[in-house]
Amino acid sequence: MQNICAVSSLAPYAPTPEQWTASKVKHLYRRIGYGASYDQIMEGLSLSPTELVENLLNTALSTPIPDTPFWSDYTSDEYEDNFELYYEHQQSVKYDWVARSFTNPFQAKMALFWHDHFATEKGVYGCNSSMWYYFKLLNEEAFGNFRSFVEKMGINKAMLVYLDGNDNIASQPNENYARELMELFTMGEGNGYTQTDIEEVARALTGYRMQQYNCTDVYYDESYHDADLKTIFGQTGNFNYDDVHELIFTLRADETAQYICTKLYQHFVYHEPNKEIVNELAETFKTNNWEIAPVIEQLLKSEHFYDDSLIGSRIKHPIELIVNLLTPIGVDVYSDFQEGFLDYSTYSSEDMGMELFDPPNVAGWPGHRIWLSENALTYRWTFCSTIIRYYLNGIGGEKLRQLALLLSGGSNDPVQIASDMADHFLAINLDPELKEVATLFLKAGIPENYFDDGSWNLNWEEATDQLINLLAYFIQIPEMQLA
Repeated sequence: MQNICAVSSLAPYAPTPEQWTASKVKHLYRRIGYGASYDQIMEGLSLSPTELVENLLNTALSTPIPDTPFWSDYTSDEYEDNFELYYEHQQSVKYDWVARSFTNPFQAKMALFWHDHFATEKGVYGCNSSMWYYFKLLNEEAFGNFRSFVEKMGINKAMLVYLDGNDNIASQPNENYARELMELFTMGEGNGYTQTDIEEVARALTGYRMQQYNCTDVYYDESYHDADLKTIFGQTGNFNYDDVHELIFTLRADETAQYICTKLYQHFVYHEPNKEIVNELAETFKTNNWEIAPVIEQLLKSEHFYDDSLIGSRIKHPIELIVNLLTPIGVDVYSDFQEGFLDYSTYSSEDMGMELFDPPNVAGWPGHRIWLSENALTYRWTFCSTIIRYYLNGIGGEKLRQLALLLSGGSNDPVQIASDMADHFLAINLDPELKEVATLFLKAGIPENYFDDGSWNLNWEEATDQLINLLAYFIQIPEMQLA
């Protein structure tokens, strides 16, 4: 991993035309989503960084949330013992999430960020309806108001069961959600609260219920609420659910803003946060009354975000790896792949350690270098190779050929084509020695004399397979793992 020494600020990035390069545009697209097609890069170069960020953010803000499925309110009685139907409905949401990573990448990726932040495990709450409304909330609030997001999440069906809010009653308070509300969801571990605060917050949150095994809606039952006085952050009162959030977002505003902006920085920029940048983002967060979009906008427009040392500095998570392999080709998720592509991609992500709706625990996925463990890395090579060799159909393969023609200007020089393709698909520049190896992968299977006399070109029937072979090489080098 390269050394990171970015010194730039949150001042708006205002490059000269020579500084506003395809590399910078691709960097933005990789961080907000899963890469850019050739057309998106060309369009991005015609705009200023500020205009491009505004366009992308406005598109994400106006993107409709996923359609509500007909089974969204099914109870366990409606499934009876039909486990096949139960599983089919569950998988359909996963497939939709992967598909939206191609069609609405900014929103899909932000929803995944919040899934990691407000982690729940479907095996614990065990209800498709709960899973759907959790998924819906992640998409609805992805760019919205964080305080509102937190308030809604605590009484979301999936979360209420997952962190035992359903068992949190006046006579026997359960501290699980109270602890994670402060430790993982708002303030950060050990940051501005005590064990006593956890106990008192748990008492204040009592009263919300649902029939877990029938997947019914959440309701409030006053008889289960602790109506006695509580002391939270040194304040005493007959506090309830709403009061807890008021206390957190007023008395612990600094801690909350710092913690959330640190996580947003890690998501968009780099694993090790820049404290000065985070401090400024936190002020923006508070000034804008906990609206998420202004923080993202300020960061993505900044000169810090485009600092050269930060390009290609993040390790791709599994879904990012799969989608970012294919998005630069300009493929259509519904027409350019063999049947079963979404199914295979979903399973691939699971085998690489990222199963949607099932992170390892309440802290979410550890991320960063954990994605590159020895076993995980082998899976990453295998699955990505399978996708391009067996799931990319003739239409998708032809789009790969057309991309190579565009990037190289119709060249028949394999050295130039391999170099142009490497620059397009990889976040950082390949060393000359690796580009030489890439050229050999592109040329494999074709006698050398056809390259020597200039008769070979990208319109040959074999060229598509050669380009796929080149992508297979990219998959196996470290540079492909970086975004």
